[in-house]
Amino acid sequence: MNQLITYINAIHRQPGPATITHQQSEHYSEHDESGTLIQHQQTTYWFANGVAICHQIEQDQVPSEQLCAECWISYRVVTSHMPITPPRKLFHNACQEAFWLKMQGIMLAK
Repeated sequence: MNQLITYINAIHRQPGPATITHQQSEHYSEHDESGTLIQHQQTTYWFANGVAICHQIEQDQVPSEQLCAECWISYRVVTSHMPITPPRKLFHNACQEAFWLKMQGIMLAK
């Protein structure tokens, strides 16, 4: 269980070896210099094996005609007694994250 995908799958409630023991979330909003409302969500997940992962989402509330609007999604290893690779993963929209998760599932199945 030294791959970040193992913990991201657990965060997304996918079956696997990682077990979440508890989590803590913070939500806040702010306006940037142009007046755009930006919403932030940060959740830290603690796992049975002592690993802690921070999951952050930042999204502005500007209407978008894009199929997959820009946002920032990150996962970062906060605590671990073993090396986890990669230690951080960043996505620029939910579609990019979904594609990466799908590809990781295909690669793990081989």
